[in-house]
Amino acid sequence: MSQAADSLKWYVLNFIAPSAARRESAVAVVDRFNAGSSRVELFAPTFVEVHESEGRVKRSSKPLLYHYVFVRGTIDDVKALCAGQNGFSFVVSNATADRYVTVHDVDMHAFMTIARFYGNKLPCFAIDDIELEEGDLVEIVQGDFPGLRGRFIPKQRGVKGKVLIAVSQCLAAAVYDIRADYVRVLEFAHDSRRIYDQLDAFLPRLLEALRRYSESHSLDAETASPLIVFTRRLGLTRVDNPKIDAKLQLMLLASAVMLGDSEAASTARERFDKLQNNITERWTGALRDLCLHVIDGRPLPPLQAETEATSRLQTLIRQYYRQIAAPVQAL
Repeated sequence: MSQAADSLKWYVLNFIAPSAARRESAVAVVDRFNAGSSRVELFAPTFVEVHESEGRVKRSSKPLLYHYVFVRGTIDDVKALCAGQNGFSFVVSNATADRYVTVHDVDMHAFMTIARFYGNKLPCFAIDDIELEEGDLVEIVQGDFPGLRGRFIPKQRGVKGKVLIAVSQCLAAAVYDIRADYVRVLEFAHDSRRIYDQLDAFLPRLLEALRRYSESHSLDAETASPLIVFTRRLGLTRVDNPKIDAKLQLMLLASAVMLGDSEAASTARERFDKLQNNITERWTGALRDLCLHVIDGRPLPPLQAETEATSRLQTLIRQYYRQIAAPVQAL
C-alpha cells in the first residue's frame, strides 16, 4: 500500500439512508463498520440553512438538502465504507486532482469548534447565495473562536459581522456577531475600499498620539488603546497597492514605536523601507515627515506654503504638523 493510501484525510461524503425501513443514522453505520478491522472517524453535524430577510437572520434545518457528513480515514477505508450500500457515497469534484472532495485538518478543526459552540448545529450558507470574495480574509484573535480564519462580512452600520468559513465547494459555515475589533485582517477583499476607510478612520488617533508622544515620549492608556487595536488588526495585512501599503507600514511603524513594541516596529520598518519610494502624494509625504520626526528625531522640513488642504484629513495633518513643528522652530 502506498504512503498516500496510508495517509488520513477528511473526506466530504453524502449520507442518505437507503430506504425508510433502514433509516439508520450515520453514527450507527460507522459504528458497525468500525467493528471490523477498519477504523474511520465521523463528524456529522446538523446543518442549519441561514438566510437574511429584511435585516433579520433566519435559520432552518435542511437535513434532506444538506446531507453532507465528514469522514476521516485512509482512502481505502473510506472507499470500503462507501462500497457497503449503506447510504454513504463520495462527493466528487472535477476541480481536484484526486476527484474526491477533502477538507484540510485545520479547516475541520475550525468547523468542529463552531459546531461545538452551536450545540453541534452548524449554521451554513449555500455558497451560491453569498459572495465570499466580498469579505476580508481575517483571523479571529479574541472572543469564543480565537485562531479561526475566514471571510469577515460586516453588518451595515454596525460594529459586528459574521465570519464565513468554507465547509466545501457548496457550503460555508458561519460564526455570528463577531466584533470587528476581534479580528486581524490578513487580506482585504479584491477591489475593496475598506483599507482606505480603515486608514482614514485611524489617522486622527495617530496624529494625536504623535503630538502627545513628541511632548513626553509616553502615552496614556486612552491614547495608546486605538494604536493597540490598529496594530493588532492590520499588522499582518497584505495590500496589493504599493502606495497604500507604504502608508499602512508607516502608520504601523509609528504606532509600534510609540507603544514600545520593538519587534513589531522592526517588521514594519523593514517593510516601509522597501516601499517608501511609492509615497508621492504631498499630504502622505507630510505624514511621513511628521512620523519620522517624532519617532526617529529626523529634521522636520517646513510644510510647503502651497500645500493646500482640500479635505478634513489634510487639514488635520496640517494642524498637527504645525503644532509639532512649533517647538522645533522656537529653538
